[in-house]
Amino acid sequence: MHFVISVFVSIAFLSIIILFAEILPKWVKALFAIGGSATTGMAVFYGLRRLAKVTKWFKTPALLPTFITASVCVLIIIIICTILLKRRRDKLSQETERG
Repeated sequence: MHFVISVFVSIAFLSIIILFAEILPKWVKALFAIGGSATTGMAVFYGLRRLAKVTKWFKTPALLPTFITASVCVLIIIIICTILLKRRRDKLSQETERG
């Protein structure tokens, strides 16, 4: 149940950022991105924890280290995707200016 709630909250954060992208200031969007990455990290944590319990492969991981690790990984992925999309947008805008 916690997994479903975490996924729902992270999707809600993402939809708020997308729907109100033009209205919200950058610092509010940054806060929503941090909240979204944290809840996505929690969803990953709960998924891994449930997998560990069901398969009994290893002991249940500790809550805080797994949450921090998952949140940092998701935040790094978001930053990399943002940088790549910005480069692509800049490249396309340069091509339209030339042509």
